[in-house]
Amino acid sequence: MLKLIGIIVAAMPVVLFLRAVFGKRLRQSPVVAEFKRQIDYMVWGILILVAVGLAYSIGKLILS
Repeated sequence: MLKLIGIIVAAMPVVLFLRAVFGKRLRQSPVVAEFKRQIDYMVWGILILVAVGLAYSIGKLILS
């Protein structure tokens, strides 16, 4: 399972790059635009949580 997740994570930048280069901009419905906005908020939230956890861990290492 971990190998599958690793492969998917490694392939994601390639897929996004190819989609950006060769993909055509289609007119999006408001529902799809709102869904993408919610996904963006979720990704930012996860990144912030990871950064806070990393800062906490580094601070704990420095102070100990």
